[in-house]
Amino acid sequence: MFDPLQKSRFGGRPVRLFRFQLQGAVWWFAQADRDLDPPGGATYRAAAIECDDIRQTNEPAKDKLKIRVAYLRDPNASPADIPSTQDFGDLWHPYIPSDAVQVMCLEWMYGDSDPPKLRWSGYVAQPEFTDVQLELTCIPSTAIGEAKAQGPRNQRACWKVPYSTGLRGCNLVAADFEVPGTITAIDGLTVTVPEFAAPEFPLLQGEFRWPRTITAHNGDIEIIERRTITKVDGAAVTLLYGGLGLAAAVEVATLPTCPGTWDACAARRDDPQNHFGGCVYKPVKSPYDGGESMSWG
Repeated sequence: MFDPLQKSRFGGRPVRLFRFQLQGAVWWFAQADRDLDPPGGATYRAAAIECDDIRQTNEPAKDKLKIRVAYLRDPNASPADIPSTQDFGDLWHPYIPSDAVQVMCLEWMYGDSDPPKLRWSGYVAQPEFTDVQLELTCIPSTAIGEAKAQGPRNQRACWKVPYSTGLRGCNLVAADFEVPGTITAIDGLTVTVPEFAAPEFPLLQGEFRWPRTITAHNGDIEIIERRTITKVDGAAVTLLYGGLGLAAAVEVATLPTCPGTWDACAARRDDPQNHFGGCVYKPVKSPYDGGESMSWG
């Protein structure tokens, strides 16, 4: 427990702490002039970091939080001027990460024997750079998954999400459909992988993935980058946007998508009647238009 000074309204010394996570990589920062080791096992590194006042209302849109960290975009900046948050800011420069970065804002009374208290949690939604700063607009966790009308759709095409196990998931096993390969050439956003030349299922609009190692506070962590395939020309596939770590001899993989048709479902499953989410007999044209018969047969 902390002393009476910390309990007082004006004498307390609260310190703002921040935890960021991308897949298995974690960063800990403290809005302080020195590294801090509060109970809990993590060392929070001193950083030029700040955030807006935390709000908790009934409207998630009003609960967005902006976090600002020091970041230098000048490639000729002196090593002595590089801030402790530079490597962290590289997550969004020059390419944004394919997965969401989780955020936790905590508060700890300096010298307290209790662990830091969670004040806010969410995800980074938008980065914005200036020459000397990175501003992250974050949305609260309570705003995730609150979109309306998440149930089945009355449509001819299947409404399920391939490989997902959620409420709208198709539950296909990704490992059964993944196509591994090795990069032999790169030309801009076009990557050549010989193993992609004759896939069993179409790769267009599928997922292209590759591993790369980043340095975080918990060590050198391998993460998986993902990009959508926008064009296929034999063994050459074009990605939606680029990424670090793409090079010849890198082992990659693709995950074909599903066009959402009955034939596609039947090609992927032995019992499509138990999985297909579309309405096979739904008419293409509404019977209410053109005075046609109301009988759909």
